[in-house]
Amino acid sequence: MTIAVIPCGGRGTRLAHLSQGQPKELLPVAGKPLLQWTLEEAAAAGLRRAVVVTSPDKPQLARFLADRPVAGLSVGVALQPEPRGLGDAITRARDLAGAEPVAVLLPDNLFSTACAIAPVLRARDATGFAAVLTAEIASRDAGTKGATGRIRAVPRPDGLLAIQAIADKGPSGARFDTGGGPAALTPIGRMVFDAGIFELLESLRARLAPGAELDDVPALQTLAREGRLVGVPLPGAFYDVGVPEGYQNALAALT
Repeated sequence: MTIAVIPCGGRGTRLAHLSQGQPKELLPVAGKPLLQWTLEEAAAAGLRRAVVVTSPDKPQLARFLADRPVAGLSVGVALQPEPRGLGDAITRARDLAGAEPVAVLLPDNLFSTACAIAPVLRARDATGFAAVLTAEIASRDAGTKGATGRIRAVPRPDGLLAIQAIADKGPSGARFDTGGGPAALTPIGRMVFDAGIFELLESLRARLAPGAELDDVPALQTLAREGRLVGVPLPGAFYDVGVPEGYQNALAALT
């Protein structure tokens, strides 16, 4: 059974002036903390187990999880001692995930659709490949999205995308770059992998310099090169609430 992994170990520096010392995952949209949105999405997709990967500096999250259970969802906690990248955060869930497939849901992303992870789960089940949600971002909206890599992909007969390549992310703190075009396609924060993702990430970690961050993008790039990654076009809008501009847009659209 697929297990949800919800990374919450980052420092949230871009939203520090809004969060005022509390974890960014507890910032509210429409009266509901970001983490609550993500947990409820996982449960709505039929997932029954989740691992929240958190930081020792965020004890508020464990208290929140104890106080706000989600019906039908059993939630465990794994620690990421230092914010060493999204790939590292995923590996911290390995002991609790075991040999189960993994659905990664980033609380930084909110959607106009009720259950954005559901079509990604279906794509993985239908194809047997890793699957990631994708969005086309117009240049006029790039300033409201964090830096992610542009995708090169071709359509499949089933409506999915065969992802051929993913560019590196921009520098930390940057915004999305369409590469000079009017729009560009990018992976966003809903992904589903089989349990082999842990070995892949560890093999990538072994090539890093000591102390370097382990991001998710090299794993996605590897899967794309091997023809084992499909993209799921997003049917509605999404809000990158990890940046102030995206958070303000989510407040305006979802409240």
